[in-house]
Amino acid sequence: MEEETNLGGVGGGEMKEEVGEEGMESFEPTEDELVLHFLRPRLRGFAPRVAGAVVEADPCAAPPWELLERHGLLGRGQGYFFAARRRGKVRRTPEGGGGAWMHSGNKEDRRSVTELGVVARWCMTRYCFYLRGGDGAQQGRRSTGWVMSEYEITDPRCYRRADDGEEDQYWVLCHVRRSIRENVKPRSRRR
Repeated sequence: MEEETNLGGVGGGEMKEEVGEEGMESFEPTEDELVLHFLRPRLRGFAPRVAGAVVEADPCAAPPWELLERHGLLGRGQGYFFAARRRGKVRRTPEGGGGAWMHSGNKEDRRSVTELGVVARWCMTRYCFYLRGGDGAQQGRRSTGWVMSEYEITDPRCYRRADDGEEDQYWVLCHVRRSIRENVKPRSRRR
């Protein structure tokens, strides 16, 4: 059974997704769609437009390949996750996970506009996953080629109001995937 869901045209395009028996096969939303159709509704206490497209899980609970495998997403090679907001430039996996997400860049002060003209301000922080340990020349950190983009809405008007009877919950939306960079040259060793 296949279903097609049209999520509307944000930024001049249409986000379409096929939902089949095997799950989300071609779910590739834009940044605007992630912020407006998934993260913003989550912060306001509403369901996203496509149920099950974004999983509630801590992306720092395990190395990325284990995280995707736990949620049946390893075959897709990527996943989208709602997680509680954290502060700091390093996100470590639990002991035994052997790695950490290290800060690698920001996109700040971005804006997305809804179909009704509401502006949502947001930022995106990029992390790369590094393994710890190793012997000899490999000791220290080693890049794994996995990246995480963490989207956070910075506009307080997008959060649930205190008079709605519940406290604000500060969520971020994380996109975990293998890096698409090609021709990455290894760093030369300093002598």
